[in-house]
Amino acid sequence: MLRCFAMKAKPANRPRLSQKLPRRHLAVILRRPADARPAPHQYPVSNLQSLDIVCAEWFINEELRFTRISQTGAGTVTTFSRTLINLGVACAFALAGTGTKSQTIAPLRVGSASVSTLNYARSNAGYWGLGNLILEPLLVLTKDGKMGPWLAESWTQPNPTTYVYKLRKGVRFSSGNELTAADVAFSLNFYREPGSTNAYNFPATLKSITAVDRYTVQVSLSEPDAAWAVAPAGPQLGIFEKAFYEQHESSFGQPETGVVGTGPWQLSSFNPTSGAELTVNPHYWGGSVPIQSISWKFFSSESSEALAFRAGDLDVAFPSDRRSFAATSGVDLKTAPGVTNQAQFTMNTLVAPWDDVHLRRAVAYALDKPALISAYGGYAQPVNTLIPPTMLLQLGSQEEVDAALASIPDYPHDLGKAKEEMAKSAYPGGVDVTLAVYNTPSYVNVSQAIVPQLAAIGIRAELKVVQDAAWVAEATGDDRKAIHAQFWTNGAVSPDPGGANDSIIGSRNATAGNWNVSNWSSAEVDDLIARGRATTDPAKRLQIYQLLLTKFAENVPFVPLFLTDEAVALSSNYSWSSFDSYWNQHGPWALELEIKQ
Repeated sequence: MLRCFAMKAKPANRPRLSQKLPRRHLAVILRRPADARPAPHQYPVSNLQSLDIVCAEWFINEELRFTRISQTGAGTVTTFSRTLINLGVACAFALAGTGTKSQTIAPLRVGSASVSTLNYARSNAGYWGLGNLILEPLLVLTKDGKMGPWLAESWTQPNPTTYVYKLRKGVRFSSGNELTAADVAFSLNFYREPGSTNAYNFPATLKSITAVDRYTVQVSLSEPDAAWAVAPAGPQLGIFEKAFYEQHESSFGQPETGVVGTGPWQLSSFNPTSGAELTVNPHYWGGSVPIQSISWKFFSSESSEALAFRAGDLDVAFPSDRRSFAATSGVDLKTAPGVTNQAQFTMNTLVAPWDDVHLRRAVAYALDKPALISAYGGYAQPVNTLIPPTMLLQLGSQEEVDAALASIPDYPHDLGKAKEEMAKSAYPGGVDVTLAVYNTPSYVNVSQAIVPQLAAIGIRAELKVVQDAAWVAEATGDDRKAIHAQFWTNGAVSPDPGGANDSIIGSRNATAGNWNVSNWSSAEVDDLIARGRATTDPAKRLQIYQLLLTKFAENVPFVPLFLTDEAVALSSNYSWSSFDSYWNQHGPWALELEIKQ
């Protein structure tokens, strides 16, 4: 067991490590802010015969004292209580036989596709990576799948339709102004305005979001909604400064203006063609931030990003075409089993020929999922239902989930059955169609693989490549009939089984600004969606979702194809032992990185 004593430090200052430590090599471990990680985590330590933990204590009179604790023969070290970080205590691993030179941490170098704006009401493309480091949510998802505090230090549900969030006091934006309930209420209400690309995160049951007092936010629902409990933990609901928005309303989130948040880093520059530069937020509430700057570079293609990684110009990347990126960059990707990102072939049921259910069932039988996974670049597993079985385990045991799924119609790859369904359709002799393709390599590769699979049953497809802005405009536009059938991947907006894919189903989301691109629903389906959210009883919810999944399987507005693994490329300068399927829902992700020295 490890113990540190006499931890009494001045929170505003970072401790300075003593120079009186001969033959010690100090390795830095990055940590997330206090209170957000309820359980200690393990970090591997190799080649150790003896591990010395040196805890630095910074007193008001600037006297630096050390308490040295030794653990012999250790293979792992449990991280110290996060409260030590908030006290300004630095814990370092001291390894015998090395030098004492202090090291300056170089800027973290990250690569990605271009981000056009950090205004999440106009585009939500930036929240997962870049925006995640600047704008923070009220809550986060903990490693054990529960809700944890972040900007809200606590929350209660005084009745089934009311949630009350108490904010941390003293949290400041990078501008130096204090975070208040007015900022939170304004941000959330801004995101849910009609036409916002972020509106899908807010259920129809939401009545109001109000600031009760300086540090209290109240959310009122018209009826109980189980999915709302986890909604505030989404990184896409990052809180921004109200006053900054009001000063820059017309250009908010744009490159010339940016955003102001409470995160560990702030924007220094932002150019949609080249990248962004981030520096540490001097007012960050969560303790010291070891990485003082981040250089974020945008790439026009993932192949050029992979080449930059190979050349040693990047430290972190989140590739979508994993196999190609790994081969080109020469790096072994760190992966985690997929839960949140589902690949689908979706069909617009408002227009011919996709309005024919027999043709849609024929497509479901014709698509060869393993072959499409290969075209995607691997790093994925087949899936047959909109709500993945792993998510349903929140509502029942493995046996109960298996029993619920057993009665749901399935569509294994079977050309014979596909042709039988085509014969029943209005197009027994085949039909010509156009498929939209979002211009990213993995989407293009899978779409090209889909074309011959559809041709085998008489559906002759032509591909239409669409750029980012045009793709979003079509998918969320007023003209719902203009949406093309297409392959896409849909990221879950919530870890809740009912809320995860809520944004792409139901009549409510088959409207402008929303993402039900199949435009299929029914009164019965809408009722099942509402009932699944209105109860918190796990057994009842499992039964409801069994019925809902049956309706989707019978009508096939889209074909679930596979769940993509989460993957990250890391340079030899960093490791990320806590990387998992929800890596961007645990708070600012770069705080999880471990620096190799």
